[in-house]
Amino acid sequence: MQGLTPRLLEELVFARPYFDREGLIVAVDGERPVGFVHAGFGASDDLSTVDRSLGTTCQLLVAPHEQRAIIQAELLRASEAYLESCGARQILGGAAFPANPFYLGLYGGSRLPGMLTSDVEQSALFKSAGYREQERRVLLHCPLANFRAPIDRRLMQLRRRCEVTAVHDVTPDNWWETCVWMHACWTRYELRFKDSADALISATFWDITPLSKSWGVQAVGIVRVEDTTEARTEGMTTFLLAEAFLDLQKGGAALIEGQAFTRDAGLLAVFKELGLAAYDEGVLFVKDGLPQ
Repeated sequence: MQGLTPRLLEELVFARPYFDREGLIVAVDGERPVGFVHAGFGASDDLSTVDRSLGTTCQLLVAPHEQRAIIQAELLRASEAYLESCGARQILGGAAFPANPFYLGLYGGSRLPGMLTSDVEQSALFKSAGYREQERRVLLHCPLANFRAPIDRRLMQLRRRCEVTAVHDVTPDNWWETCVWMHACWTRYELRFKDSADALISATFWDITPLSKSWGVQAVGIVRVEDTTEARTEGMTTFLLAEAFLDLQKGGAALIEGQAFTRDAGLLAVFKELGLAAYDEGVLFVKDGLPQ
């Protein structure tokens, strides 16, 4: 987790309406803080409130210390105890929708992906504590400096028949995402036939802040792609995203970030066609053996 400051903690963590100070647990050596763990909860099925039956350890960080492994294990146990005391019947490791209450923009790229596999130590900690892998996401990116839209017969026909328009300052349509994304500004790109007012598919983007500042580039992340299998087969999704990338490039964006489940072969194929390359993976862990 990069770029963490007291001001950002206030804006991106403490200001969330569901923040509970009891879930932020600090380890100290004498008077010196040496680590912390932050536990939180996921969203209800209708995204209208917090679901305290679904808990997660969002972040666990420990400074270099001769007892580092012991501190990590104790913090994880403290997180689990807090979650269970609040009614959690399922406990996850890592933050990912719908259990993504904190740290968007501070960790993981375009969305919160669970636990990054490049963080080998964290993954080992959860596995040793009885967690197993529940789902896995691929993190991908594409520099826009030399981006060129792919060209084939499908896409040329779509260019004649369709248009892509940008809708700025889009806001979430539910309470949970309004809370999670309260610091972000969305832009939605919509594809429609030129003789129709109805959008066929869409893709939503945001400026990844403040995380991209630590990368030294203006990075834009894909929030979601709302399409169909047929749209991908017919090239509509590729055309939509390519047009969006070109427009974002004109606006100064230097990097596109995206994520897809490892099982979503169709979206991964679209991303590959557009030049997005995988650079990490995110794993959401789940704790076995809890009473239901």
